[in-house]
Amino acid sequence: MDKLTLDDIKLKPPGKQVKEAVLEHFEDLDSFASAIGMERRTLRQYLHERRLGSDTFKIRLSRLLDKGIDEIVKSDKEQIKEKVAAIHEGISIYKSPEDLQVLTKLKDLCVKYNLYSDIAKMQRNLAMYHFYRNNIAKAMGLMESAIDTISNSRYVIRWKSELGLMYFYKCEYKESKRFYDEVGEVLSDNDLIDDATKYLHYYRYGILQNNTNHPALAQPLFEKSLEYAETNTDKGDSIMNIGISFERRKKYKKAIEYYRKSLDFYDDDLNQSLLFNNLAVVYRLLKEYDKALYYVNLALSCVSDEHLSYKIVYYQTYVQILINKDEAGEAIGKLIEIIDKTEEKFVYKKFIIGGINTIIEYGWTSSNINILEDVDEIVYKLIKSTSSDNKEYIQELKTCLGDIRFYTKEIKKHLLE
Repeated sequence: MDKLTLDDIKLKPPGKQVKEAVLEHFEDLDSFASAIGMERRTLRQYLHERRLGSDTFKIRLSRLLDKGIDEIVKSDKEQIKEKVAAIHEGISIYKSPEDLQVLTKLKDLCVKYNLYSDIAKMQRNLAMYHFYRNNIAKAMGLMESAIDTISNSRYVIRWKSELGLMYFYKCEYKESKRFYDEVGEVLSDNDLIDDATKYLHYYRYGILQNNTNHPALAQPLFEKSLEYAETNTDKGDSIMNIGISFERRKKYKKAIEYYRKSLDFYDDDLNQSLLFNNLAVVYRLLKEYDKALYYVNLALSCVSDEHLSYKIVYYQTYVQILINKDEAGEAIGKLIEIIDKTEEKFVYKKFIIGGINTIIEYGWTSSNINILEDVDEIVYKLIKSTSSDNKEYIQELKTCLGDIRFYTKEIKKHLLE
């Protein structure tokens, strides 16, 4: 799906819509004028008028293009609704600063034409834009107001699930679970809900359960999501996460079985990288470090600097493997560099905390004060730059900072003895 630009948001008069439709079927307007039995001058006049010519012209136009006149020429309201729907379904590609102008302009058009349900949809679209830009507090406020102003149950369910995802990214797991539970209560009884929405709900809820130490509860949720998966990537994601639920329960052979099974569904580097990293984690846990290194290097080769969330996770795996081989020094420095870049980026907070804890563990076990002081500086900076409403994340960072300073003090005390 192509991203809409500011030019795409402009409403097209009837003449311009007809011209575009005609040029899809004819080489030029002269060919069309000949086919419709009209002088070029008269045709040009029709295409420049606000009203679309005579009834005879409309009938001939419709027959030539084999479309109803309503399909060829859309009202301003219809054009707006189509654009809102296109963005609503493809919102994940609207992440750049200039996209905000597009979204704001389209919302203004919805307000101008009193399209109330589309205003709510644009509120949700703006919420997701800010979510992708890491302005999660603003995103949540916009999403809550969107939910409050829409009555369509399909959208309420979908948007509540997305609000649950926002709480998850803020590490507010109880609130995230509350929204997923609310969605789950009405999802199975509502025949109007599309399979894509059902898939996302069960998949997201499974992710929450896996990340809050409930892998046995996560597995049936991923199995349920698999029932509604429509694409190979969705199927691969569900199967891979079933593997994760087995890994969390230390059923490593079953985990490897599901990881390898999911590989059949992935054909892009980014998704394959997740799978390779998961295999690296399992082989590390099995103490097969050479195999683990092979797979984590495959994972890292699949991602670039723009995939910061992925790089944090993979470098964390890489460091943990090298710690077991007593070779982690240089890799620790790289992990510190990556975490230092997350301040203004959209990165799941749990990944950042996981990376920080890996560095702290290395600094403590290797009695490396320099490493602990470097990560102390980064964690302090993250605390200062994090919005005050993100209390849970700040508390986790403060806990990390407390551990860093305790271990630094203990190492210095030991060196003085």
